[in-house]
Amino acid sequence: MFALKNISVKVGGRPLLKNIHLEAKPNEITGLIGKSGSGKSTLFRLALGLLGETDGYQWSGNLFWKEKELPNRKNPKLQPVFQDPHGSFSHLGTMKELLLEPIRIKNHFFLKEETKRQEWDRIKTFCNRFELPEELLVKTKQELSGGQLQRFAILRALLMDPEYLLLDEPVTALDVLVQKKIAEELKQMNQTEKLGMFIVSHDLGFLSYMCDRIFVLDGGEIVEFGRTKEILTNPKSELLQSLMEARNHSFGGVVSSSESSN
Repeated sequence: MFALKNISVKVGGRPLLKNIHLEAKPNEITGLIGKSGSGKSTLFRLALGLLGETDGYQWSGNLFWKEKELPNRKNPKLQPVFQDPHGSFSHLGTMKELLLEPIRIKNHFFLKEETKRQEWDRIKTFCNRFELPEELLVKTKQELSGGQLQRFAILRALLMDPEYLLLDEPVTALDVLVQKKIAEELKQMNQTEKLGMFIVSHDLGFLSYMCDRIFVLDGGEIVEFGRTKEILTNPKSELLQSLMEARNHSFGGVVSSSESSN
């Protein structure tokens, strides 16, 4: 279980998050939706240990993974994918080098030739799954599009053999057809490899396709949560009702809310 319990955050005395309690089953896909300024990014950064008191943030609460508290809120089995793909990679090195770097760190900066070959094979396999031509691996990040970089960010997280992914707006930088492909691949990984995910997004169509459960964040508070089909069929909060009214009824041509199997 991935859980945030009694989370509250203030900055300059102003509350950003108020007594957040969120539990996500490890093999499910859980979504968090909210409008801009609702506290989504703050909650995501807190879960990754990226909110520091030196930045003016004051917070309280606890993060748990598999019933164990994470005192420093960091665990290599929980891998993030950030919203800004350009900030996710160094300006130095080719994509191949940047993908292998965290693997080197995981192996204490020593990779046997056999391990290098195995990891290289995994990289090529993932590139194929995410429709990234192998010739992109010899390019630097400055030579790639935002959509290509976002796919590489997802690929890099998967190379670390995570048990759980935390994704912040993972398809925002992608065009509709690529969104569909990435969504299908992530969903298949969840179904076949039991890879759990926590997805933060403002896109209700995307979350309705991806998620088993959705939490609705408004004004720094969880105002509604439940299994996806249930809360979309009978939305109770004003925010979810307005999102239901305003949204496009399909995500990337994949599914409409009424067709979702969740």
